[in-house]
Amino acid sequence: MTPRFNLLLLILLLLVGVPLYWFQFDARAPGARPVPLTMSRLRELADRLPGPAPEELRQEVLGYRSELYNRIAAGSGLRPIRLPVRAFEAIVPRRAPILIDAGTTPAEARKRDLQNFDIAAQHRVDGRARTAALKLVLLDRPLHRGNSALVSPKAAPLPNLDGGEPRAVAPGVVAIPLEGLPDRAMMVYIRLEDGREFLFTGDVATVDANWVEERPPARTFSTFLKSDERRRTVSWLMTIKALKRAAPAMIVVSGHEPRNVPGIASGFAKDRSLPAGQAAGHVPNDHVFGRING
Repeated sequence: MTPRFNLLLLILLLLVGVPLYWFQFDARAPGARPVPLTMSRLRELADRLPGPAPEELRQEVLGYRSELYNRIAAGSGLRPIRLPVRAFEAIVPRRAPILIDAGTTPAEARKRDLQNFDIAAQHRVDGRARTAALKLVLLDRPLHRGNSALVSPKAAPLPNLDGGEPRAVAPGVVAIPLEGLPDRAMMVYIRLEDGREFLFTGDVATVDANWVEERPPARTFSTFLKSDERRRTVSWLMTIKALKRAAPAMIVVSGHEPRNVPGIASGFAKDRSLPAGQAAGHVPNDHVFGRING
């Protein structure tokens, strides 16, 4: 090869390789810093409201969607990843349960190409939406908010948490608004009666790799003009990692992590005295609020 050919090859590699790396593999977000949120603050808020904390967490898996891994976490490659769509309930002694995410509707499941949509599981989640003492939606999008018409006539809206501080919304339950992120994104911290702790991240951390390796979605699949949103996303990923470091036993429930979540039982039981029945193919997911009075 001639020196001129080698030079042209180098220029071509730079012209193609540098943009490819920046758009697909670079996970950096200059200026990102962890948010000043501590485990001691979350625990203090969890104790703020009187009454029994949840004693158990359960989940329903409503279906799966496939995405390119780089669309979820930069540098993960162009292979597909199968992401479960989940809903959770926190069971409270002698009180109505708390619902975290409400799934979707059959029409939205078809529109968004939700694979293996489990209509029986969605009916169970819909049943909880009609009776839950509190409904928390981690992201105000169709695969999280369920059927918005299914709200108890006794339900009253909770205070708007957009851009606000974390606050207790029930004994043992803390809502954490993700300031700077769209679609009313939030996380939920729960400390059960027995002391076990869970942090539901919603879609700010779609999978564990997002917060463990501090990797946001690749730039190719994000909004180019919202560079500040990328910085804020990575700041929240750093915060999740810092909270986990401070509380190693806490279970971080990433929004759509494919693996089973330890400490969370499968299936919303019709009768708490009977084993939960969950439809085949199950494995669970969050900013709309409603509280039942009385």
